[in-house]
This record gives sequence, structure tokens and C-alpha cells, in this order.
Amino acid sequence: MKCNYCGNEIQETDLKCSFCGTPAGEAAPKAESVPSGQGGSDNMATAGQTAPAPQKKKPAGKIAAIVLAAAVVAGGGIFAATRLLEKDPKEVVISAFENIYTEDQVKPMEELFGLSKFQENAASSQEAEMRFVMRGCSDGDVAQLAGGGIKVGTQYDKENKKGAGNLTLLYSGMDLANLNFYYGDETLMVSVPELSGKVFTLDLSEGLAERIKNSPTLGPILQYSDVNMEDMETFYREYTDWIQEKLEDGTAADPYGIGAALERYRKGCKAQEDFKEALTVEKAEKDTFEIDGKEVSCRGYEVNISKDSMISFLRTSSDFFLEDEELRENFLEYLQMSLRMLELAGNDLDGSSLYGMSAQEMLDKNYEEIKKSADEAIDLLDGVMNDVDMLVYVDKKGRLVSVDGDTSLTDEGDTIKIKFDLLLHGGSYLTQNAEGELEISPKNEDDAVAIKMTKHGDYDGKSLSGDISFEIRGGGEAIAIDFGGDYDSDDGDFTLSAEASSSGEKVIGFSAKGAVSELEKGSVIHVDFDEVKVDVPDEDNFFISFDGDYDLRPLSDEVEELEGEKLDVIQATEKDWQNVGMEMYMGILDLASQLGSLGN
Repeated sequence: MKCNYCGNEIQETDLKCSFCGTPAGEAAPKAESVPSGQGGSDNMATAGQTAPAPQKKKPAGKIAAIVLAAAVVAGGGIFAATRLLEKDPKEVVISAFENIYTEDQVKPMEELFGLSKFQENAASSQEAEMRFVMRGCSDGDVAQLAGGGIKVGTQYDKENKKGAGNLTLLYSGMDLANLNFYYGDETLMVSVPELSGKVFTLDLSEGLAERIKNSPTLGPILQYSDVNMEDMETFYREYTDWIQEKLEDGTAADPYGIGAALERYRKGCKAQEDFKEALTVEKAEKDTFEIDGKEVSCRGYEVNISKDSMISFLRTSSDFFLEDEELRENFLEYLQMSLRMLELAGNDLDGSSLYGMSAQEMLDKNYEEIKKSADEAIDLLDGVMNDVDMLVYVDKKGRLVSVDGDTSLTDEGDTIKIKFDLLLHGGSYLTQNAEGELEISPKNEDDAVAIKMTKHGDYDGKSLSGDISFEIRGGGEAIAIDFGGDYDSDDGDFTLSAEASSSGEKVIGFSAKGAVSELEKGSVIHVDFDEVKVDVPDEDNFFISFDGDYDLRPLSDEVEELEGEKLDVIQATEKDWQNVGMEMYMGILDLASQLGSLGN
């Protein structure tokens, strides 16, 4: 039934309306008649007509109750949503450690020089040249060689499988002697123009073994040797094809496939996930740290890493790499090549010199020894390690800002305390400015060791500067190693420095200054070294200095054969070699006379 006053639904057993309070069954009050003559011409009510029903009014107490209920519901919803959106402390800490380095972070060397592109082009057709000349030395005898140095140049034509090289000895600002190389069309050439007009050639094409056997000078020698030229030629072709394959598939830079193994470990090894699961993380008080040049409030987390989880992590990781079949095959491949060369050099694989084992047997034995050593090391750690406790701070962006931890090693009742801390101050990327310290405190305080690292850097898109220093304190001594440098892309100027000191006194120093005079990111670079100096501030204050340059760019000219009279080193007769010897003798005398005149 409905209330006669407000129309709200009420039960038949209700004595009054729960909404407006009108007694159940009571009729709605009639509207009052409007008196005759009141209300002006706009009031058309007449006696016997009823006025419109009055507006429903809610008691103040009822409205307050409704508002309060709505507030409670809304507040509860917000609280529940906040709890749902709040990350688990363990996830926050793990994510902070995993993202110390990110793919999208600023990479100054990449932006300024295009390093990754240079690496990609390393196996492409290129030419390079480097020159260094000594300019001064504190030692008088060495100083007489001022103006002397070396120049090295290379050319590589990937498409035509040709290459050339040059090594030049410099003296008093001039080329003293050149050693030239060329390879192409399965022919190797070498020349030293200052000593001989001959270009010594070696035909490496099919039939090499037979040509060597028929050589007027090499053939008789081989008759009294155990070298099998057919096997030697077969191995040479296998080896060159193998090297070429490595160059083409890009594995030459990482011959054993360590990088690929690490990627497989990251994606497929259970050790990391088990380690994360074993972490214990609880919230701690907030604290303030300086990062990116500002004071920032950071969330704190207490982290415990149990000894058992660390030992399990080490065992699982060790087993993963030792059982990785692809990594094992890569090692076996290189071992087989090495043993094959030893065999061709006259060593019998079944002889005692190689322990009577095949490459596979040697690899298996090495793996067994490595596993045994790894297990022994882990067992040793298992006996002395203790849990690691850390206080970790993460900023609102989820970046790791501070780590302060400690643990200990216990052996036969003696305890070695270990403390470590790391502060990341950020910059153009998180680790650009940082400081950290490791303290190892044995029972005997005199044996305590502390290693401190400090790193500073600045980058604005054009100019880059940075330095990093390490200080090792222990036994009453302090050793410091400092590295630094800066570069301005507007004019290309740069400086580099390195220094080692002991107890505050410099032991040895290195410095370089110059300019990058030409740069096409990832393709072309030319560096002029105005001065490269090494100094040792001992009693004699020794120093030696150089200048020079370095150039790298895509191949600009065709790689050509060496110029000169060709002499086939296989077909050359004894008389040919006698003539070459005499020619070289005269060339050496000529060089000696040039050196004498230059020295005077």
C-alpha cells in the first residue's frame, strides 16, 4: 500500500510512513479554499475547488543520514580503488632494480657519435688510418727519436672480398719504411718498397698443396718433414670459410656466443624468478634525497635476501650455463679448430702431448673441472654467508635512488662484516651522477678495506663531461684512480685524463687533448690528437708525448693490388732468393745512410 500523503510504499503492518511520518491510513489533508477577492485577477480559484498538493518535504535528519551514507560509500570506494592500484612493495623494489638502465634513457655517446651504427658498420666496406708521432721526452736518449712514430692504414671491400693494409715507420717527419699487404682473388701479396722492388705473392687458390710440392725451394724441404700439405690446404679452406661465415652472420665479435647465452639465461632460467620470490620486502619510513638536482621525497622499503635464496640462485645459474648446449657447441667448435692446427703443426692427437684425448673428450674434462670448481666455491659460500639486509629507497617515478645494506661472513667463529651503500643522483640518465662505498671489516681492524666510488657527469645535448674516481683504503694506505673527460660538439674539442695516486701522491698520469674535426654519426669520424702525454712524477719527472690522428670512413677507393714486380714465393728459385737478399741488403744500407744524414 502507499502513504496517502507522500505516496511512499509502506507495509500493511506499518503504523506510520517510514519516509514522511504520516500515520498509516490517514487521508491527505485537503487544500484550503482561496478567499473570494484575494489573489487578484490571476487567482482563478473558486469555492469548492482544491489547491495543488503541497511539495513533499524531507525531514532534515533523513537528508543528513542520506548524505552520510553516500559519503561512506564514496570514501570506501576510493579506499578500495587505492588499495587495488597500489603496487606490491616487492614488485616496486624489483622493478626499480631492473630499470636502473632503460631502453629509452638518454644515451649521450649514442646521440653525439652514433656508436651503435659504427658497430653495425664494423664489418662493412671501410677504410681506416691511425698515426702517432713522438714529440718530446724527458729522457735525452729517447728524445733523439722525436719526429718518429708509426702509421697504420687498412682497407676492406666486403662485396669483393678484398683487403689491404699498410704499416709505415716514421722518422723526422718522413716515411722511413713501408710494409704493405694485399689480399684478393685468393692471392696474398706483401711488399717493402724501401728494401726491395719485388712484390712477394702467394697463390692460395685450388691446387696449393701440389704447387708447394713442386716448388724449387719448398718442395725439397717438405720431403724431409711430416707436414701433410693436402691436409694443410683442406684445413686452410675450412678455416677461411669458417671465418667468412662468422663475419657475415655477425658472430665474429662474440665468437663463443656469450651474449646470446646471457639472453637465453634472462628469458629461460628459473633462477631469477625463484630469487625474486624469495625476497622479503616491507615498507619503511620515507626519506628525502637529491636526484636530478632536486630534493625528492622517496618511499622506503626494508629488503631481506636470505642466504638460502642466494645459494640456490648461484647453483641454478651455474648449472644453466654449464648445461647450455649452444654455448657448449661454440666452445667445442673453437677447440676443434685449435687442435686441428696443432695436429697440422706436427702434433699427434693420440699422442701424450695432447693427453690422448679428442676435442670432445677435452671439452668434457674441462667442463667437469669447471663444475667441480664452481660447486666447491658455492659450497664454501654456503658455509660462511649470512642473510643480506637492505634499506632501499624508490622515488615516485619508480626509480632506484638509494641502497644501504649489510651482511657478514662467518668462518670458524670469526666474523667479517660487510657494508655497502649506493646513491644515484640522476642527471640526463639515472646513473650519470652516483656515489657508493663497500666496507669489509674483519676481526682485525688493521685488515679492514674500503672501496669508494664517485661519479659526476653533465650533458645538455651538445656538451658532455664526466669523471669517475675509485679510492681503495686499507692497511694505512690509500690508492686512488681517477678518469675524466669532456667533449663539445659545437667545435669538436675534447680532453681525456687518467691518473693513479698512492697516499695522495701521483704515481702515473695520462692525458689527451684534441678535436673531432669531421663527424658523420655512425659513418665517418676524424680525430686530431694535439697532445697525448704519459708522465711519471718520480725523481726524474719522466714524461713522453705524442701527437697524431685517427680516421674512419666508408671505403672510398677500390682496393688495388700492390705495385711492383711480382715474385711468386712458391715458384721462386734459389737464385731468385739470392737476388732478393742482395737487394734487401743494399736497401738496408740506404736506410742507414738516410738515418745518419737525418741525425746530423
